Amino acid sequence: MAYIGFLPCRSGSERVPNKNMRPFAGFANGLLELKLEQMAAVPALEKILVSSNDPAVLDYAADFAAQRDPRVIPVPRPDEYGRSSTSMDDFIHYIAELDRHGTIVWTHVTSPFITSALYRRGIADYEAALARGHDSLVSVTRLQRFFWDDEGPVNYDRSVEKWPRSQDLKPLMEINHALYILPFALMRAVGDRVGRTPFFYHIDEHDAADIDWEPQFDLLEKIMRLKQQEGGTVI
Repeated sequence: MAYIGFLPCRSGSERVPNKNMRPFAGFANGLLELKLEQMAAVPALEKILVSSNDPAVLDYAADFAAQRDPRVIPVPRPDEYGRSSTSMDDFIHYIAELDRHGTIVWTHVTSPFITSALYRRGIADYEAALARGHDSLVSVTRLQRFFWDDEGPVNYDRSVEKWPRSQDLKPLMEINHALYILPFALMRAVGDRVGRTPFFYHIDEHDAADIDWEPQFDLLEKIMRLKQQEGGTVI
């Protein structure tokens, strides 16, 4: 099975300026460098596509390919798919045409704690899930908390017990965007990055931490430095 790594790096982040390549925890080229190092440590990936409308990202991807891993391929992204206003549906239709026969392994630089080990386990779990009738994999974080909407609790019944033990609450699964795996052909068929019968790949809430705002960048960088100081695996 041909696994194709896919890493989107749009230019012009508004909430975290230059989040792709600003220095991060000792990585001079930031989250992009870290993520490419993590993906390069996944032997199953036949290619690693770096999709961007940012010349600096494309140049770094080309340098990484020349010096570290020739599987990395910079893919210039048309501007119409690089705007903050671009809909995810339109972007998915564009991505689905990048390869005709392979299986995409879609991840993001903004998940710095998703290491190569988690990618390798995800691919193995995907293959096992195919044998059980699933057609895709989506990473999720299992949450057992007291969730309410305007009408009251959504994952427990207050007529039975007003405050049940948290471990007895019905778990909800948050799609954390750390990993999607499915055939490109299936993406084209369903127009989505989740198939018809997805397997939910559980990732610990800490590992799935995502950078979406400036304070998160600062906090996760501090945690990453602590991991490095303690000899933890970051690649």
